[in-house]
Amino acid sequence: MTGEMWWERDAREREREDGRIVPGPGPAGVQPELVDATREAVRADVRGRIAGYTPDWTDPDRQDAGVALVRLFGTQTEPVLGRVNRLPEKVLAEHLATAGVRRRPAGAAATLLEFTVNPPDGASVLVPAGFQSAASTPAGQVVYETDQDLYATPATLADLAVQEAGTIQALPLGPAGPSRPFEPFGRDPRPGNALWIGLAGPAAPYPRLSLGFVVVAAPPAPAASGGTAPLPLPPAPLLRWDVLDGTRLVPAELMRDSTAGFGASGTVELRVPRSWRPGSPSGTRPPLRWLRLRIAHGAFAGSAPALSGLRLNVVAATAARTIRDEPLQPVQDPAATGLRRMKLSQVPILSGSVVIEVDDDTGGDVFGTTAGTSAGTSSRWREVESLAGYGADDRVFTMDHESGEVTFGDGVSGAAVPPGFRNVRAVRYRVGGGSAGAVAAGAVNGVVTALPFVTGVSNPSRPPAERTPSPTPTPCAAAPVNCAPRPGGGPGRLRAARHPRARCLGGPRLGRAGLHPDFAGAPIPGVVGVLVVPPVPPGGDPDEPPVATAATLKAVADYLSREAAPAGVTVVAAPAPYRRVGVESWVALDPDLDRAAVLAGAGDAVRTYLDPLRGGEDGAGWPFGGALRHTALVRRLLAVEGVLAVTRLSARSTCGRRCRRTSGTPTPSGSASSTPSGPSNPPAPSTTTAARTLATASSAGPRSAARCGSPAANRRWTSAVTPAASRASTRCCGWPGSTAWTGTSRCAGTTST
Repeated sequence: MTGEMWWERDAREREREDGRIVPGPGPAGVQPELVDATREAVRADVRGRIAGYTPDWTDPDRQDAGVALVRLFGTQTEPVLGRVNRLPEKVLAEHLATAGVRRRPAGAAATLLEFTVNPPDGASVLVPAGFQSAASTPAGQVVYETDQDLYATPATLADLAVQEAGTIQALPLGPAGPSRPFEPFGRDPRPGNALWIGLAGPAAPYPRLSLGFVVVAAPPAPAASGGTAPLPLPPAPLLRWDVLDGTRLVPAELMRDSTAGFGASGTVELRVPRSWRPGSPSGTRPPLRWLRLRIAHGAFAGSAPALSGLRLNVVAATAARTIRDEPLQPVQDPAATGLRRMKLSQVPILSGSVVIEVDDDTGGDVFGTTAGTSAGTSSRWREVESLAGYGADDRVFTMDHESGEVTFGDGVSGAAVPPGFRNVRAVRYRVGGGSAGAVAAGAVNGVVTALPFVTGVSNPSRPPAERTPSPTPTPCAAAPVNCAPRPGGGPGRLRAARHPRARCLGGPRLGRAGLHPDFAGAPIPGVVGVLVVPPVPPGGDPDEPPVATAATLKAVADYLSREAAPAGVTVVAAPAPYRRVGVESWVALDPDLDRAAVLAGAGDAVRTYLDPLRGGEDGAGWPFGGALRHTALVRRLLAVEGVLAVTRLSARSTCGRRCRRTSGTPTPSGSASSTPSGPSNPPAPSTTTAARTLATASSAGPRSAARCGSPAANRRWTSAVTPAASRASTRCCGWPGSTAWTGTSRCAGTTST
């Protein structure tokens, strides 16, 4: 007997080596590919069987009907085999469903809506919560509902000024608020600094005034978990709102602040006095109705907040519709488990929005002759994740948000629903979710709810994409970590394994830990810091540095505190700060190869090498604390097919330093370069091919404490190349005093005549 048997000892290893592993949804992030699901592979398999099944077919021709049938069969079989390759995903989903893991429901997009009103008397107009506006999309109409009541005023934003060190400086205004980003409390916010907002209108806003602020995006604050002693964090600044009523300042009551003290974009709602006369702050500004926002105490942690937008009559809204007073329809239970199943008519349903009431059982007293058994009384039932663990008196239910099916208990696990007709009703629930809610700025411009004096509505900015339901439950196998003391007894170091199985699918990459991110260089006992670099989300800009969200930071800190950190240790997860780096290189090309393709390959090589998650020497991501070295970049460029030599290479950090090393003649036959504004720019090219790249060079240790303009930064660059002057205008970004940076390179190819 010849050939290999599937039961042989080495058959499994050979199968693993010969098989193809592709990305998958499981904890390992990979799964086997069962078949080659391409039309070409199907046609090749059919062609290989012609000699055995139809030996008379010896001269296939393109005009032959059999050839047409083979090609059609390959095209039709391709999607079928694609579904076959999803069987491992199906098996995973079934196993998780058996274990009680439920699918994550859809989330709804949220945005800010700006209303325009025109009442005849100039008074504020009440726009109640639930007011519906719509956006027209190719997939249909998307409805947005307001989340709170809004008192919209016809007043307009007429003036804006910043008070810093006792001096009031006016800011230029555009058609929609400030014409450029600005610091509302100056570049150095201190107690006493203030923002003045002047309103013009026929009548004073009353009783409430809603302002919308667009905060320039900043990395989220570090998230801490665990520990026994509170961290020595400075208190948040105390901001105070006042109304200038003529010549005196009157406090304005803060009703709602979704910006969290200018930490994020949102709305601020104030209760203003009925008497609000025009005035002028310090007699230097025009007589208007002025608001003052002043720092009463404390200071901002990190850099000063910056605003890029300020609008009136702004309220939060959600891409969802509210359904009210709907009786649930019974559903037949094929398994006869004793559970009562009913269904809602509208899907998908937003999590936590279902409110269900059930008519109470009268106990046979249908006439209501006994106190407490009168017909018409009802009780509200509560939504839970599972009926397990609940008793016969617990009025609970479970909800399938995608299908709209509601499951009640059987009298053992959860209370049973009393018998009756249309005695179970949904008081209210909200439907929506999916990617349709992520409409463009200004797309929400249709008024669905008719309301007097409301003349227009618009969304000033694009809402973030809604979270669509996950196709399968994807529990995350967290990265194995270890905590070991530093040599010399210093603070511990927390790191994540670099093996691909050590990361969740789509999960973040954990950097080496050091001290508290907010206190660079200052050791704090009992604190371990972790830098988090997340993947680029679907639809995200690959040219922007990946920044972890607040939810991701909190999840990482909670897991490490629970599973890895010693008792009493506080784990602080923070987003990795970045610094941009520009790379310019001149290369000699092979004249026999396509010039554009070679230059594109050179740009891709640099981009891949400097990628935060796929870069570095081992492809596991750019190392934290790694230096950008001349020789490594040259090796990457020379490994590109068609690149014969690297004649010049330079790098520029955000500190405005240019690091340059030249070999050979500076007149190449082609180049892969950035386009910095500096004295060493090449002459105007006749052909240009551009590709953008994102680089990371993060450090978290005192050995690489490279700050903007510091000698340490210069030494780091001179260890690889020779610095030279540059006129490029750059700006450091990241935490104050941070020792980590990331760079962005722009690689462009030029041909000089």
